[in-house]
Amino acid sequence: LFVMVLVTVALVVVQEMSARLGAHTGEGLMSLIREQFPLRASAFAIACLLVANLGLVVSEFAGIGAAFELFGVTRYVAVPTAAVVIWAVVVLGDYRWAERIFLILGLAFIAYPIAAVLGEPDWGEVASNVLRPQFVWSKEFLFLCVALIGTTVTPYMQLYQAAAVADRGAAPEEYRMVKIDTITGAIFANVVSMAIIVATATAIGGTGPLDSASEAAAALEPVAGAGAEVLFGIGLLGASALAAAVVPLATSYAVAEALGVERSVSRTFREAPLFLGL
Repeated sequence: LFVMVLVTVALVVVQEMSARLGAHTGEGLMSLIREQFPLRASAFAIACLLVANLGLVVSEFAGIGAAFELFGVTRYVAVPTAAVVIWAVVVLGDYRWAERIFLILGLAFIAYPIAAVLGEPDWGEVASNVLRPQFVWSKEFLFLCVALIGTTVTPYMQLYQAAAVADRGAAPEEYRMVKIDTITGAIFANVVSMAIIVATATAIGGTGPLDSASEAAAALEPVAGAGAEVLFGIGLLGASALAAAVVPLATSYAVAEALGVERSVSRTFREAPLFLGL
């Protein structure tokens, strides 16, 4: 939990920087990389992003499939259906429409703080772990710290942040509200992450790794009762669906920016064929 406090500070800094770049230049991060650095640097950045984001998209749709299986729907139906719905939300509406849908999906994250409270942890111990520096000098702990950093301060979030602010048309004089929005979002995201850590510790602490979403839901049942499976499924579905929409969108922004072509959710397919095609 203390590591997450440090990671939150880092996330606030990089997300605010990305939002400021988007508001004051009207361009996304990859556009600025293309303008300020040699072609090889831009190509290398895009190649790394495509590899990382492809893995992320696969994992998010695996999450969607696992969530629906908790509700008795096979992943062979759920994943293609979710892909079509997410595609339609992003491609057929304008930016503000897509943003509202993303916010609604984000409400599912409330399931995690609820699960943490239902777990009845020792809140004194939680507070101590949040406020008191704690490090374990072992390879496992170092690996866990790297994992927490890598899954929180992720490249697609900076690319999406700058591109989304520019796509929204936020002007420099509106930056104060953009800044508040960005910092609040970063803090909220990591409060949810910390709630996941607390809920996991109370439900399965010391029992070893789990092999499936159904095992995780079953582990929550003693603390969350009969609604544990539904609670876990809603949280997993909301988190996975939101990322499954945003990660491909961030990728499309980045590739279109790197090539210098039109990119906006608010454009038609004729106006931005590469962006919407991707």
